[in-house]
Amino acid sequence: MFRVMALASLVALAGCHRQADAPGEAPTGLAVAPGDGQVTVSWDPQPGLTYWIFFQAGSTVTAAASGVPLIFDAQSPRVVANLTNGTQYAFVMNATDHDSRAGPSTPVVLATTRAAGASWISGVPLGGNAPQNLNRVAFGAVPVSGVITSRIVVVGNAGTIFAGDYNYTNASPPGVTAWTQVTSTSLPVGFASDLTAATYTGPEFLALGADGSILRSADSNTWTSANSIPNNGARMNGLTLGVVFGAAMVVAVGNAGSIFISTDLVTWTPAAASNTTNDLYSVSFINGGFVATGANGTLLTSTDASTWVVQNSNTSTALRGAAFGTGSAGARYVVVGDAGTILTSSDGTIWNPIVPPLLQDLRGITFGSRFVAVGQGGAVAYSDDGTTWQLSTAGPADLSAVVFTPGMYVAVGASGANAVSK
Repeated sequence: MFRVMALASLVALAGCHRQADAPGEAPTGLAVAPGDGQVTVSWDPQPGLTYWIFFQAGSTVTAAASGVPLIFDAQSPRVVANLTNGTQYAFVMNATDHDSRAGPSTPVVLATTRAAGASWISGVPLGGNAPQNLNRVAFGAVPVSGVITSRIVVVGNAGTIFAGDYNYTNASPPGVTAWTQVTSTSLPVGFASDLTAATYTGPEFLALGADGSILRSADSNTWTSANSIPNNGARMNGLTLGVVFGAAMVVAVGNAGSIFISTDLVTWTPAAASNTTNDLYSVSFINGGFVATGANGTLLTSTDASTWVVQNSNTSTALRGAAFGTGSAGARYVVVGDAGTILTSSDGTIWNPIVPPLLQDLRGITFGSRFVAVGQGGAVAYSDDGTTWQLSTAGPADLSAVVFTPGMYVAVGASGANAVSK
């Protein structure tokens, strides 16, 4: 008799915890926005449901089919990354209710990934009623409140620094959760130098003052002084991190051919031979070597940052920035400058000017999934091979710098201008 009662109790208990019914309808509002190496999937979420995304390259996909990649417990909007540009992908969704079976699937939605850089969204100028010119932008990951966070840092005149958490899907402001201006209480006392460059070293962000001052920050919120560069009054314009024979070094360049090197941000050593007295505007560490650009067509390369080789740029126009990338025509260096000047090289030694695709000055360039250059009057030029260029615009303001973050370019410029391309 006791056994019968116990079995009856178990049956009754199981009945109280039966599997929930599957959702009766498929998720609604499924949309897939194509991006650069990724897409953004969105839908109309309902309380209590768990959503599944299934996807694969091609024109169709079946939910829960063998070998089909899936994302469990997805939240809208959801970025699906690590996709191949120029490829069509098929997406389908369903949902479960707690531990239920899956409900009906949505219709299949198709999207083809593509490189960013063609269309731009401008943000509200940074700085409110008193915006400063923004000169450089850097991207990196630092601990914020104990959590490693991807951050975008922008520096500008009069000690201006803004920082924002990278947020690809955010629309306002575009590309970040919010922009926060670093206040004077988070800077060294009395600091007011124009900041002309910024870079990310791995553990921290660095900013360069026109007067040779160096700021550093482990979280992009609080900044302290490192030892200043002994620049003898020469304006300093460019900053980069490089690795030579396994050793990290920071290199800064400026007017009158100034080049300084530091491995610890304590001691700054002049380059043994810069081999120029022309003003230098930028320095980059690309493809395992350093490239510096400057006035009168100055183009320098170096393997160790100490001894520099003067390259024949075949132009007398001021050069403002350099990038390296592997596009549709293979690996290539690209340098940009005033009056739409663009130089290309396959080896960093022989440089060839191309017919300028525009007449505006180009002030900055980067390579993400393609070459993207920005400049005067919001001009944007982009290229998949470094030789054939197309034009766009990122608003009316002059742009000074551009950086690539996951799936997105960020450009900054005059009077707090900022814009993103996804």
